[in-house]
Amino acid sequence: MPTRRRPPTRIFVARHGQTESNRDGVFCGHSETNLTALGREQAAALGRRLACTELHAAYTSDLSRAVETAAIVLEGREIAVAVDPGLRELHYGEWEQQRERLVRMAHPEQFALMRAEDPAWRPPGGETVGEVRARTFRALTRIARRHAGQNVLVVTHGTAINCMLSAVLGIAPGYTFRFDVANCGLSEVHARQRRLVVRMLNDTSHLPAKAPGT
Repeated sequence: MPTRRRPPTRIFVARHGQTESNRDGVFCGHSETNLTALGREQAAALGRRLACTELHAAYTSDLSRAVETAAIVLEGREIAVAVDPGLRELHYGEWEQQRERLVRMAHPEQFALMRAEDPAWRPPGGETVGEVRARTFRALTRIARRHAGQNVLVVTHGTAINCMLSAVLGIAPGYTFRFDVANCGLSEVHARQRRLVVRMLNDTSHLPAKAPGT
């Protein structure tokens, strides 16, 4: 008799909904910020997108915007969300809760490195992209191994997703930000025989249409 193959592990990776910091153009990594009304609407749309997809587990970072987004997406399902600090956003150090214009004036050299996607960029007191790539990839690998053959939702953050999926794809650190990650955009990673493969990247077809001029 032929051996029945185990289904692939499917990991649905989503960014949290829009936050007040996103709306206001403020650096927000490890700091807390609230979802906006649009952010909650985006999360509900993601929930509808996944409504017909069986999910066996869910993970978020330990930041409230990710936890709240997951709760909205999973409303009506009996799934306990596990919190993993390895899924946190990049830590912006002294830049936390600062507007871009003020950061550019106060830290021109590091700001220029950030814009150039230089791997040496590190906000004062914060993390490098390489460090975030390493810890988010470890978190993704842990989740894949723990849930072999299952479907898992992961709700995390924009730069964290850039870093995580760039590591999966083997993209050089200097090109980490060469794809967009929208609020509640959906990506999908498959794991089979210890190999991670990106099957979908930043799908936004389920999200509310933007108003003209936005």
